[in-house]
Amino acid sequence: MQGLDPIALALVLGGATLHATWNLFAKKASAGLPFVWLYDLVSVLVFAPFALLAWRGDGAAPGPAAWAAIGCSSLAHQLYALALQRGYRLGDFSVVYPVARGSGPMVTVLAAVLLLGERPAPAAWAGIGAILLGIVLISGLRLRRRAGRGCTGPGLLWGLLTGGMIATYTLIDGWTMHSLRIEPVTYYVLGLALRAAMLAPLALRDRPALAGQWRRNRHAILIVGLLSPLAYLMVLYAMGRAPLAYVAPAREISLLIGMVLGALILREAVGPARLLGGVSMLAGVALLAVAR
Repeated sequence: MQGLDPIALALVLGGATLHATWNLFAKKASAGLPFVWLYDLVSVLVFAPFALLAWRGDGAAPGPAAWAAIGCSSLAHQLYALALQRGYRLGDFSVVYPVARGSGPMVTVLAAVLLLGERPAPAAWAGIGAILLGIVLISGLRLRRRAGRGCTGPGLLWGLLTGGMIATYTLIDGWTMHSLRIEPVTYYVLGLALRAAMLAPLALRDRPALAGQWRRNRHAILIVGLLSPLAYLMVLYAMGRAPLAYVAPAREISLLIGMVLGALILREAVGPARLLGGVSMLAGVALLAVAR
């Protein structure tokens, strides 16, 4: 099985960097459904012209299977976004983000092997194991009871729920990219529009809350609305070039980037085990890049 070629690797690493960055802004906002709907709206407005250009170039409208995939993926993405915002309101960034990002690929890799028939090479299994070990080392230290601050249970619970949604939409999207060969930007923007439509009745019920959210967090809304689709589009293109069992864990290098951002910007502690986890993740990505 072919590993992560240089283009796929660059797409995964670029997407991981953007993903960690927009999550930092989302954590600082921690604003719930109005925030999610507003950044979805920004995403649709920014990326719709690119989807139209891609559709005109390809010339093929999505078929029934593609529309079913778009609907299921959109629902999973929206549940993911809402669970993530809830987690950020109740827990620490350094708990919710690594648990969410770490639990998703473990399920995704197993499902890619069992359901999609992928067969990673021995070096790839070693790389996957190294990344998962890194995830445990980076996130595990924050899952214990901390002196004076109580239990991290809410952050852990919502992080796990978010991870379940990540695994769900990653499997759907990976299957779609490999089996249906739909243009990624068209596929994703149609999903974005559907997600915005899903939340519109709830969001528009409280227009003063939307206006207040825009006043308080418009910079974060614009940044997340731009970076979130761009990050995932890079991953979708990588899924079209490399096996899902390789892409899903490799993109979790965003955990390492998030750890660095948390230390530099949020002043969170980074101990020896976390540093070792980062080295383990880097080694795992390198193994996936050379696996054959």
